[in-house]
Amino acid sequence: MRGWPFEGRETELREIRSAFTGVDVDAIVFTAPAGVGKTRLARQALSVLGADRCVWVGATRAAAGIPFAAVAPLLPDETAREPLAMIRAAIQHLHRWGGRHAVALAVDDAHLLDDASATLVARLAMDRAAFIIMTLRTGEPIPDVLSALWKEGTARCVELPPLPEDAIDRLIDHAGPGELDARSRRRLHKVARGNPLALRELLHGAQPGDLSDLAAARLDGLDPEARHVVELVACGEPVALSVLDRLVGLPAVTAAEDSGLILVERSGARTQARLEHPLYGDVLRGRLTVSRATQVYRSLADALLATPLARREDTLLAACWQVDGGRISRPAVVRAGAWQAIGRADLALAERLARAARAAEPGAEADRLLAEILTYRGRRAEAAQVLPAKPPRDPADRVPWAITRSEALYWGGDRAEPALATLDAAGGHHAAEAARSWLLFFDGRCADAVRVSAEVLDRVDADARSQIWAAAAGAAANGFLGHADRATQIHRQGAAVAAAHADALPWGAFEVDVGGCLAHLAGGRPAAAQAIAAAGYQAVLEGGAAMMVSGWALYGGLAATARGHLADADRLLTEAQIGFERNDTFRLTRCCLAARAAVAALCGVPGAAALMARADVLAHPSNRVFEPWIEMWRAWAAYAGRDLRRAIATADRAAELARAADMPAVEALARYDVARLGGRVDLARLDEIDDDLARLLASAAHALSVRDGAAALESAARALQARGYDQHAAEVLMAATHHHQRHGRIARANLAAANAAALHPAVQTPLLHPARLIETLTARERDVVLLAAGHTSAEIADRLQLAVSTVNNNLARAYAKLGITGRADLRDLLDNVTDQRP
Repeated sequence: MRGWPFEGRETELREIRSAFTGVDVDAIVFTAPAGVGKTRLARQALSVLGADRCVWVGATRAAAGIPFAAVAPLLPDETAREPLAMIRAAIQHLHRWGGRHAVALAVDDAHLLDDASATLVARLAMDRAAFIIMTLRTGEPIPDVLSALWKEGTARCVELPPLPEDAIDRLIDHAGPGELDARSRRRLHKVARGNPLALRELLHGAQPGDLSDLAAARLDGLDPEARHVVELVACGEPVALSVLDRLVGLPAVTAAEDSGLILVERSGARTQARLEHPLYGDVLRGRLTVSRATQVYRSLADALLATPLARREDTLLAACWQVDGGRISRPAVVRAGAWQAIGRADLALAERLARAARAAEPGAEADRLLAEILTYRGRRAEAAQVLPAKPPRDPADRVPWAITRSEALYWGGDRAEPALATLDAAGGHHAAEAARSWLLFFDGRCADAVRVSAEVLDRVDADARSQIWAAAAGAAANGFLGHADRATQIHRQGAAVAAAHADALPWGAFEVDVGGCLAHLAGGRPAAAQAIAAAGYQAVLEGGAAMMVSGWALYGGLAATARGHLADADRLLTEAQIGFERNDTFRLTRCCLAARAAVAALCGVPGAAALMARADVLAHPSNRVFEPWIEMWRAWAAYAGRDLRRAIATADRAAELARAADMPAVEALARYDVARLGGRVDLARLDEIDDDLARLLASAAHALSVRDGAAALESAARALQARGYDQHAAEVLMAATHHHQRHGRIARANLAAANAAALHPAVQTPLLHPARLIETLTARERDVVLLAAGHTSAEIADRLQLAVSTVNNNLARAYAKLGITGRADLRDLLDNVTDQRP
């Protein structure tokens, strides 16, 4: 406690010193109930470690709703407002101070940190930018990102015990006006129970009770002016001293500090006040009436608004305090706070501020702000209702109105045309046309998206936001159309613009990189797509919006699916699905479910049909660009149900959808999937597709159809592997193995098989089945055999529209060819070739 000697924690202090000078851990965490002395231990440690730079961060419940409020002392003045940029800037800032062995950071009451601040603290430990001492109150929920530190060994967690009796005695002797009799001393020991905060309150005259009762007694003993100071600090901590001086004057602040309830300290260039112990805030806030709390927040807001709002957190604080006080005198500040909350990835806070600002000052700007936030949160119908149906009269308002309303209509409506027509109200403005290019892409009109995006990128008056949107759409659309070089060029151009305007447009890099990732994925280079997605995923984990994390998990999962890395695919797609269940602005849950259905089918685990059915429930006119992929995934779900005929027909349908949309690589993959499923591929059409991947797949398909195509198959496998299609390459190598075996080239067959195994194919697709199952049976016999393991002859006849006698005749011939005698043997055979794991 402040003013008391440091007692009874010498063992813990030595442990902190040892951890700081050692290399085993980069953080040490002390947990204990309220009042045991966590804060005093952390302060004492900072004073004796001998670090070149010591920083104190005190988390508070009052600031827990404001992103990065607690860690403001760690952020350089020039830091951007976007979460990832803020985190990176803070890490670099502390590394410039000297890093792990030069910087000591104490984080008091870390359980009260907002998510953004908790993420920053965790990253500082993981990046060894500082040695961290953390305190946590026992029983309080802890952010996952912090608990992961000691689970992964980055931090050591220590439970702080009550003070020993001899230490309590020394504190009693230090505080007491004279000798206490043995009975009084025993009473203090019994009631305090090793808790120095409880002891201090008892020594100040409080009656025995629990710790909250003791804190309440201390508050009740304050004079009105000092109590008002503590109320202000409890509701707004930390509160700048200049704000308190304006409200109550320095004498009242001094009286409150002398009472031991608040602490005034330096934080960077500002002097601010915070509670001496968070328990006082818990008790006081719980006892404030609604009207009294409202009055306190109004006082704080008025005092802060009278300043220039010069510090990074001032605008957001002023916005929140106005809303909490129920009186908004400056709506523009609240709107600015909402934009800051968006940039800091707190959409719930942004919506709360936007609604309050709109109620205080209705108008076009307030409508657009709230509609945009609602769209980000996936509540598109609400967003459309917020905006007026007719364009504003003021031409300056028409462009943002058109963009926001078109997005709400596209993602929430049942047709794309009204959304695109809404953009016409902007009169060809570059921002509206950039938005048009993005909607055209998602609607599967890639040629139109390329044309519109190119027009925007060629305009000298296009601002940075328009260039970013146009680059994202242009890169993705060119990739789908097979224009790989142009897609790469546009992606680089957009990335440069996004990097130059990262502060003002925090979503820019994400949007441009999504375009680049999709370009590679649809253009037949899944390894390159996976690299972009993995880098983006790692970056946003360090402080991006939850929607960014879910987005990168989806695109990384799609790339992993295309490559045949099915364990990674299932993990990422599941994470994306969970994220989109909370916020699916762009209706991507359907993609997650459909892709997961294909992964389940390829892994040979149950549930593919159920996942596909769930995906179909979410069908919507938006996102038509993904329809060919969804049909390709549906084909594999049908294969998992051993309905080979439907699987092949569905793959053909996927190819036709891609052909109609002019997506050459996607069409080629779908047509080649017919071969992968054991069907007869349309070689003539595959030969016609003007695309590098199509030519490669055509070469493999032709080689599969001849008696000895081993050399061509091995060449195709190398090219497929270079692009990242590991499972395709493994399948082709296994086919080469069969060709070599057929011609007695045993050594080459063994080498091809070994190369296939090295790619770790996760499952046994038809091309990986034993040769007798692929080549010995006719197409009709394969259809019947795959269904026979789980269906009667009558059921098969009904599904395949055959006579029961025809089914039985095909089964009899298949049994003879495969050397088996019935359905039991057939199930064993199919289980062996379809349920294998690497």
